[in-house]
Amino acid sequence: MNKVCLVGRLVKDPTCEYVNTSNGSVARSRFTIAVDRSFSSSNQDGRNTADFISIVAWRKQAENIAKFQKKGNQIAVDGRIQVDNYTGKDGNTVWSTYVIADSIQFLDRKSDDISNNNFDNNSYDHVTPNDFSNDAPQSEQGATVWDAGTNIEIDPDELPFY
Repeated sequence: MNKVCLVGRLVKDPTCEYVNTSNGSVARSRFTIAVDRSFSSSNQDGRNTADFISIVAWRKQAENIAKFQKKGNQIAVDGRIQVDNYTGKDGNTVWSTYVIADSIQFLDRKSDDISNNNFDNNSYDHVTPNDFSNDAPQSEQGATVWDAGTNIEIDPDELPFY
């Protein structure tokens, strides 16, 4: 099984390029993340270091990471390792190892998400009732009442808690 899960920070701003294939032009982004590696042995003085992992994303993921992420942002990558080789200008075989991203999650929250109401999947804890429409009727205590309609018939025998 070839499966990789990494959490790290972008080393530089990711970019997106379009590669011509037999199926047309496809978006590709190549970027590097720094993944922390800690040591517990005394000869390393307890210092952390990082591994720099090359990542390749394709299609919509490639466009999104280039559009929404920048150097220093933390992301999670789920994917697989791929190893390629080619012959260099000097005639020697050059090996390249990198991760092909199957999915990428953006882990940093933008500070302006709240003011612009641009909520991503990771920032729902900033949502307030004021972010929603006030078209729904209010109960006497001020809570929102959701009108399910007048033609709904509920048999009490079908309710598990009745």
